[in-house]
Amino acid sequence: MKSALMMAFVGAIYPMTKGENAVNGSERTVTQVNEATEVEPLFTAVLQYRPESQVDIVTAGEKHEGAYIGSGDGIVTGERLRGKIRWSLWSANCVYPLVRSGQPVPGGLHLCTMDPTGFIETHDGARIRFDGRGYGLRTPKQYKTSLTLVFGTEDARYMWLTKVLGVMEGEFDEKAGRAVWSVYVPTNP
Repeated sequence: MKSALMMAFVGAIYPMTKGENAVNGSERTVTQVNEATEVEPLFTAVLQYRPESQVDIVTAGEKHEGAYIGSGDGIVTGERLRGKIRWSLWSANCVYPLVRSGQPVPGGLHLCTMDPTGFIETHDGARIRFDGRGYGLRTPKQYKTSLTLVFGTEDARYMWLTKVLGVMEGEFDEKAGRAVWSVYVPTNP
């Protein structure tokens, strides 16, 4: 799995190192390129959806893309980061509200954008904010998710997180309202 993530990352970054725009092949100037050689697991999170009331929003008052889907909590486990998590999710083109309300969902693939945000309260008392951007891909058999995450904290022990991007791959169980995220960061940032 780690190698698949790295290949996806390298595949997206490699054209930039050559000074080419991958969309239209035009030249562009690259002033600095950092080469990521490996990623390592940061944590696995098990997230449980809770009622969708607007009062449950973790980061109220901020602008987000898409419609508010809901909030929840969960557990984060990893060697470098563990604790409790609270999150809220906004999404565009999402069929999950139809699923929750018992309405029929059109067949086939469904791609939605995801805009999660929240806080991790670590086992040692730190508070780490996260913001993500990504996609969910729903098929009749499974719901896969992927995100890029940024972190923020004022705790010196975790300040290194503010200098890296996290990559998440996950799955969402619609019936149980539960997601599992596997989050990776570059090795030796």
